[in-house]
Amino acid sequence: MITRLSIVFSFILVLFVSCNKDYYSVGIEIFDQQFENLKSETFPVFSFQESLERVQTNNLSNVHLGKFKLDFFGETNSSFISQLDVSALQTFGDFNQELENEGSLTNIRVINEQEELTAVYLDLPFFNNTNDSDNDGVIDIYDADPADPESDSDGDGLSDIVEFQAGTNPLSNDSDGDGILDPSDSDNESYNPQTQNYEIDSVFGNRNSEFDLKVYELTYYLSALDPNNNFETTKQYFSDDDYYKKGYYGKTLHDNRISLNFDALPVLFLEDDPTTDIDELTQVSYFETPRIRVPLNTEFFQRYIVNMEGSEKLSSQSNFNNYFKGLIVRAENFSDDLYMLLDIFNARVVLEYDYNYYNANGTADDVSDDIIEIKKKTNIIPLGGVTINLYDQVDFNQQILSEVRSSTENIPTETVYLNGSKFISKLNLFSDDNSISSQLASFKSKDILINEANIILYLNENIHKSDYSFLPERLYIYSYEDAEPIEDYNKDFSIDYSTTSVNSNKVRFGGLLQYNSNNMPTSYKFNITNHISNIIRHDSLNITLGLTTSSNINDVSKKSGYFSDMQKLSLPASSLSLPFPVALYGSNPDQENSFKRIKLQVLYTEY
Repeated sequence: MITRLSIVFSFILVLFVSCNKDYYSVGIEIFDQQFENLKSETFPVFSFQESLERVQTNNLSNVHLGKFKLDFFGETNSSFISQLDVSALQTFGDFNQELENEGSLTNIRVINEQEELTAVYLDLPFFNNTNDSDNDGVIDIYDADPADPESDSDGDGLSDIVEFQAGTNPLSNDSDGDGILDPSDSDNESYNPQTQNYEIDSVFGNRNSEFDLKVYELTYYLSALDPNNNFETTKQYFSDDDYYKKGYYGKTLHDNRISLNFDALPVLFLEDDPTTDIDELTQVSYFETPRIRVPLNTEFFQRYIVNMEGSEKLSSQSNFNNYFKGLIVRAENFSDDLYMLLDIFNARVVLEYDYNYYNANGTADDVSDDIIEIKKKTNIIPLGGVTINLYDQVDFNQQILSEVRSSTENIPTETVYLNGSKFISKLNLFSDDNSISSQLASFKSKDILINEANIILYLNENIHKSDYSFLPERLYIYSYEDAEPIEDYNKDFSIDYSTTSVNSNKVRFGGLLQYNSNNMPTSYKFNITNHISNIIRHDSLNITLGLTTSSNINDVSKKSGYFSDMQKLSLPASSLSLPFPVALYGSNPDQENSFKRIKLQVLYTEY
């Protein structure tokens, strides 16, 4: 038997560990010596399946590129469309076109620069982290001991921190590859200490897969403001706004078969220092983070961008968007499943070019030694403005739609299917219509303190069949009616400092994938203690809850979605940034798995 003293101690301990004074505050005002033993009661949760026809995908936190196929959920193909941001692109070379055309009476160096593109690239960076807990120059994933700067990750007898400070490679016992190990090597100058290792995030499937990457000119104008609302609100674009399939594409800017490279990208110096013997044009100036980098059609960008320097077409963002509509980026013919979430905020078009440069050789008053030489330069055009993720989901099992049809008749589902951008679920607690059931009425009549209330959802192994390669790491529960967070979300200020994932905070609210002792995924769990306490003890409205996936638990912004009948609803934006599916046992699983049905478990103390 649990003693009253142990109950009191346990309750205080929970309050202390939670680090959130409000989290278990419900009922604390009546806490005294009259508590009975901690008890548990399980209530039904009624799950209903919904299928979305289209979802709003403009200006999400990432863009998607790739393909994956699962037996039950079918095939998902993703591509994206983006405008270019030329707000800072006014000048090529050293002088604007007006000066080049008119010349200068006071500056002889102002000449016609005749900029000529030598290369154009599209850069699509991967998400990555360089978390280095002990600051020894080795990121945690590669560090022999992430908490000890004196660890020796390459086993060469020199600690990571010593190698980092000496400018050698802590992950190689022969930094410069000359056959002499670092402890005995007095010359490692050929190793560039700027080289950095990265942990690549958000690339799923077979990273060695090959695929055809295609980039096209977009010929459809993407308005940032909605003309149907007098341009007073932001225009919404959707997952099926595939302007390539609708024929709105022009010049092919890239079409080649590629595979991914996760090495840092070396960038060479653009100028040679005449005072040194080294040819700096062959030396690395710095490294870019790992990315997809593909060449684009040089002649096209020469004609459409560089030759337009000084024209009205480049004078403002709105003018440019009307002139050059944007890019369509597609990936096809994958050798194996590969799905990429890419960093749109750092994606860009890189323009490398030569131009005429008037070199006065440091003698401004003496023109006898002046020369005109060819100089190199780079301009950057970020991807920005309107971006649209396109999701094409086909060949999913029709059993899902059967569950959708049953749900319209208020028949709870056997299985819950989620993938954010296509399938969501709504949950009614205690009864199928949120009314007060006899079980709930009886429970409300008791004098109780709600200690904890959890919704538990188990993975449906019959559907996943041990294939968890694209399983979402987190789910999200919210108010279905308006996509607003529930109280337990708002009152959870917990932060998981042990990881760098943006999806690891609010650990008490939960929704994180649970694993068993064999490190196999089993279930998801939500702590909704405040929400349940408000219903039971304070007669708050028992609202319908929405259930979906989440790519970022901190993002509570909303997007729009539509059903097949064009009925509109609000959706959490973070659910649309990660279309990976999961199947869970719903309200009415088969008899064999009845113990895994979705449930609400309430722990309480009666007084």
